[in-house]
Amino acid sequence: MTIYITTEINHAMLNHAQQNYPSESCGLIIGHSQTNHTTGYYYYSCNNQITTNSQRRFLIDPATYQEVEDNADKQGLTIISIVHSHPDHPAVPSEFDRLHAWPGISYIIISVVNSKVARYRSWQLTNDRSQFLPETIQVEGNTHASNY
Repeated sequence: MTIYITTEINHAMLNHAQQNYPSESCGLIIGHSQTNHTTGYYYYSCNNQITTNSQRRFLIDPATYQEVEDNADKQGLTIISIVHSHPDHPAVPSEFDRLHAWPGISYIIISVVNSKVARYRSWQLTNDRSQFLPETIQVEGNTHASNY
């Protein structure tokens, strides 16, 4: 699976992650899903609703999520990715991430170390919810391999 995003989305999600350091950032990519890839059209930055332990957890306000999803539906689009950062930790899903994720959507995780983006990767939860599999991020001509 490949997720295609624009340089504007890439720039927005990475800046958002750096600006929220040392707390986790969170946001949504809205786009279009096809059989073997998804295409992002824009990034919607969300506020992390967690007030304690925000360095290790994030929560997107359910009302905001519903509003973004409803607006995407009106545009013939869908939420294709949930983006969040891991301050001072690798861009790898945690067990907590696996327990709270849904199959069929991309999870971009941005590792931010000392307020700078270290790396980022995208993942998809398998249908049996047992594990995440890496996916390729293609940014308008630049491919971020799954091990980036």
